[in-house]
Amino acid sequence: MRSRRPLRLHQGAALLALTFAGCAYAVVSGGQVNLRRAGQIYSDVQELRQLNFKNHDEAELQRAAEVGELTGLYAAGTDLKSQTMRVLSSQVVAFYDPQDREMILVKGKSQPSLWSRITGVFRRKDPTSDMLVAHELTHALQDQYFGVHTQIDRIIDNDDRALALKSVVEGDATLVGYGYISGIINAETIHTLLTHLEDMPKIFDVQSPDTPAALRDSLIFQYIDGTRFVGEVYQHGGWKAVNALYGKPPLSTREIIDPALYFSHSSPPAITVGGWRRALRGWREVAENTYGELLLRVILTRSAGGPTGSALARAWRGDRMAVLQNSVGATTVIWIVALSDYTSAAAFAQAYAGILERIATDGAPYHVERRGAAVLAIIGPGAAHSAELAPAVWRASAIGAAAPGA
Repeated sequence: MRSRRPLRLHQGAALLALTFAGCAYAVVSGGQVNLRRAGQIYSDVQELRQLNFKNHDEAELQRAAEVGELTGLYAAGTDLKSQTMRVLSSQVVAFYDPQDREMILVKGKSQPSLWSRITGVFRRKDPTSDMLVAHELTHALQDQYFGVHTQIDRIIDNDDRALALKSVVEGDATLVGYGYISGIINAETIHTLLTHLEDMPKIFDVQSPDTPAALRDSLIFQYIDGTRFVGEVYQHGGWKAVNALYGKPPLSTREIIDPALYFSHSSPPAITVGGWRRALRGWREVAENTYGELLLRVILTRSAGGPTGSALARAWRGDRMAVLQNSVGATTVIWIVALSDYTSAAAFAQAYAGILERIATDGAPYHVERRGAAVLAIIGPGAAHSAELAPAVWRASAIGAAAPGA
């Protein structure tokens, strides 16, 4: 299916085309992935080889979807795996493969990609291919010089931090791609690029109207806000300053949204969640996570209304959740969210309790309460024990100060 020749970055790039023929055409046809056929091949290969794929990633994806439904990040019944595959199959026209160090150009797309629609406003006749090549070659450079894919893979329990780093990666590559076709990178061209990128949400909604808000907004954020952030860093200190981002990346989407926080070395506080073991005997922790400002905004705007939810999310200062399971596979989420002040915390507690009331299915229990500028949410069967559980969690948990460079 694909040449194994390594990608070379000197004397021109060896660009590899991924073409579909023979039986593979049944898997990818008309630019869309046949999920049923892909699943069948997945099963057949395991049987033929007498080895089973290790499903750690799939199990984590299923857990993320379940926790997202409990917390209000995803609508009930969201098939996160299928939705992710559909988005990628409809939007990806090129990608850099860090494992094989090859760049893949996907041919035969049945409809114009998101990037071709955006770059259609540029003056050149067909800038899309050049921009994509430059974009993906930048990912190759990022991997060779900074090991960005390894850095991302190491972030296993913090969606907020991972999304912040991905935003740097995509913002950097987008800036280079546009800089290549425009011939220069300065304040004026960065502004022009950002103006064009503002059309991305509308175009995305036309091409992928059923995409969950969390998936949609996270992807768009990497390009729009990531490019804005990297562009500001570039204007502060050129490529040397951009390179330095990989040694000391932003630790939250809040810093991407407001670059001044990154420049002032303002990082989110460390939050630990504890105290639940005695109240919830027989339960075990299966995951931890931090949603961050962007995903909090998704929850609030999806369920509570746009401007109000967005403004309330700006008060985010930190969060941490523990995901627990019992012997029968039931899930409980214990989530602590730190806000900027008492008023914002009270508003969030009230709004979030209303959200959980609306999304709760089959009378699923939940408990929300505020102490100072922090809010505790217990979602799932464990919330039935909140009279004992909540005080224990408050006593044993900790919200640290936002230490510079922490």
